Amino acid sequence: MDIEITHLSYRYKEEGKPVLHDINLHIDKGEWLMISGGSGSGKTTLAYAIAGILFHQEMGIYQGKVRIGNKSIEETQLYEIADAVGFVQQNADDQFCTLNTADELAFGLENRRVPPDEMRRRISASLKITKAEELNQRNLFELSGGEKQKIAIASILALNPMVLILDEPTSNLDQNSTRAIFNVLNDLRKTRKLTVIIIEHRIQYFKDLFKRCVHLENGEIVFDGKVEESPFYTIPEKHSIRESSMESDRKEPSLTLNNWNYENEDGFKLEIGDLEIKQGEIIALMGENGSGKTTFLKTLLGILKCKQGKMEFREKKSTGPVRFGYVFQNADEQIFMNSVKDEIAYGLKNYHLDDALHQARSRELLELFGLQNRENENPHQLSYGEKKRLNLISTLIFSPSILLLDEIFIGQDIFQVNYILRKLMQLRKIGVTIIAAIHDPALMKQMADRILFIEDGSLRFCLPTQQAVIWWQVNGYRDFLPEKESGA
Repeated sequence: MDIEITHLSYRYKEEGKPVLHDINLHIDKGEWLMISGGSGSGKTTLAYAIAGILFHQEMGIYQGKVRIGNKSIEETQLYEIADAVGFVQQNADDQFCTLNTADELAFGLENRRVPPDEMRRRISASLKITKAEELNQRNLFELSGGEKQKIAIASILALNPMVLILDEPTSNLDQNSTRAIFNVLNDLRKTRKLTVIIIEHRIQYFKDLFKRCVHLENGEIVFDGKVEESPFYTIPEKHSIRESSMESDRKEPSLTLNNWNYENEDGFKLEIGDLEIKQGEIIALMGENGSGKTTFLKTLLGILKCKQGKMEFREKKSTGPVRFGYVFQNADEQIFMNSVKDEIAYGLKNYHLDDALHQARSRELLELFGLQNRENENPHQLSYGEKKRLNLISTLIFSPSILLLDEIFIGQDIFQVNYILRKLMQLRKIGVTIIAAIHDPALMKQMADRILFIEDGSLRFCLPTQQAVIWWQVNGYRDFLPEKESGA
């Protein structure tokens, strides 16, 4: 079924500026279309429009027409649209309706009264195609971000949609899982007659599957043509802004862990042992999805309590009441207020720091991260990348001594990635210690002084970056090697 979008515009009621403006787009039945654009350009909003979600909510003002086959979105019940359109959201938690993977995979099928035998067949097939069989019968909230994304995709595929929309499906995934999603899409292209729409920043990675790209800027289509000619395709994914730092042995210790171990109720064990992290280092926390990276960060904060272990924190001079700053992997988990400015002020008020100095600092950070004109908006109306930047602002406002970042680059376009990198280099220069969980080997090589590598809950090493690359080369861990070293 063809998709026809005519003069589509949308804006939130309290905003003057439209999120989408006069969108006209035709997508043929069976076509594979890529949507690109900067963070906050309207990509996800356009996906919501195609999925029928935008028209059936009361948050904004909607104009124009969207037609799927012979059905007008504006005249069709949302549950009827969902029979044809499967939407995998960028944040998997936003679409989960149950507590464990088995129930989640069955949820949509049960609502459609699919017979039990057929339900089991579909669930088995969707788990197999997403390489997620081992995740069945698991607690959803015990899964890593990448594992959640696999279940989200599998649950939609089980419904056999005619149109599949994927909103940055690889943003939470390690290299191995990203390749698996590529293979999933490749298999779908060969075996199912689907219309597939993908929102992606990684244009070059998916160029063999998607031949047409629509590029958005400020809510408008500015390019519609071949992927190889699209605006983001020709931008080199290089981050050549690394600055030299002090040699590791000249730095003062900032954080020391001894016998640092954790175990959850499902039997997952995190075994770090002894570790020393020095002031002003940038540590790249690496490992496959589910290896324990987020768990490790949460134990440092005390969100998860270690069964044993000792932490020693040292600094020459206190920089404020908060030693640790933490940006969660899921941006929505640390948003509490109804406006951007109130979100930043929330923590300040808790610490009685809502003074003129911090208010000025707040305005400075908003401008630095491109949110200066959004301070009166509801944070949940921001794009995912913008939410992550708001999380970072709300954390940096306290000037933490140790900054913990869980996939801070999710949802960021190449320009925002480079800007955040420059900001991290500046923080390192003034002595802030940064531990950042990331998946991208190119970013790892560019930003990190050392690599902390976790595998199956165990610390394998914490080595200077080049030594880590050599270790991976010698031991056959190609997925963690930057492109040049991997021979790709």
